[in-house]
Amino acid sequence: MKNLKFLLLTLPFFFTSCEKDKIEGPNLNDMYGELTIIESLNVIGDSADFSVGDNMYFTASFSKQVDWKIKIEGLNSGSVKIISGKSNAINQLNSTWDGGSTHLPFFISEDCDIQLTFEMYDDTIYRQLNIQGEKEYNNENTVLITDFENGFNPNFTGFFNAGCTKALTNGGAGQGVKFLQQFGTCDWDWLIGYVDYYSTYWYDQNELVNNPSQVYFNIMINGDSTISQASNVPNSLFKLEFYEDENGDGYYDANTEDRYDYEFDVDWNGWRMVSFCYNDVDKLVLATSGGNAVRNPSKISNVRTLLLANPASGFAKADVDFLIWSFGSSILN
Repeated sequence: MKNLKFLLLTLPFFFTSCEKDKIEGPNLNDMYGELTIIESLNVIGDSADFSVGDNMYFTASFSKQVDWKIKIEGLNSGSVKIISGKSNAINQLNSTWDGGSTHLPFFISEDCDIQLTFEMYDDTIYRQLNIQGEKEYNNENTVLITDFENGFNPNFTGFFNAGCTKALTNGGAGQGVKFLQQFGTCDWDWLIGYVDYYSTYWYDQNELVNNPSQVYFNIMINGDSTISQASNVPNSLFKLEFYEDENGDGYYDANTEDRYDYEFDVDWNGWRMVSFCYNDVDKLVLATSGGNAVRNPSKISNVRTLLLANPASGFAKADVDFLIWSFGSSILN
């Protein structure tokens, strides 16, 4: 009798322990269920003034977990912002927007079209929003070299080969209204031209932190992806040279001071932001002569931009705009 009582007492515990707390594996509704829009797309904070730190976000809900994408496109600027995720709801946590761009140029004060689309589904939801004030990228966490809005500083010297062009241009800029056009064909030299942006004219020595892992260089480049006739690779090669004045005498001495280089092919059409950390990018190489081999952002005396091309290959182009240092992350992060 005692054994029977013991068995009866233990059976409920046995069956209880065999019950699963939750279903393992993917939700069948998420895998095979139809997509139903429970709450359509709403814009929260429309007509935001991003220049004073306003944000917008979006809300929507669905019958299942789904890959979604919000595309915001400026009707005047042509700028594009992409916000994406996988969830059954869009909310402030996964869709907050501070006015930044995914694809250049930057947004301006303008109306924008919105599209909400879903991977593997044809459903598309359309909306519009308004930007009252554009985002300000030049702030306490940046040092602006130039955006050309006040013209080209004549103290920024340089050289362009005969028949090649360096020209301040209005309209079609990556940021603002003005940018610097750079293009040409030079069949006797790799150099199309270069510009020296001396730090005397953009930089207070207390502004750039001296931790190279926290300092980022950002520059907008407008390319046309011209292919070399000689090598069948992009014809426009862009190079950046950073000169450090180690002893603070106002001059760069190649025998005793550092120079760092970074270069890339301009293999795209339109504006693109090129950003890299002063410390971490692999192609940022130390000059073989002179210097202490320590990257010192606060000692930079000159930033030189060079447009290069194989002389046997023809036309090269790389317009520039909005040269700016940022701290902690790249401008479009």
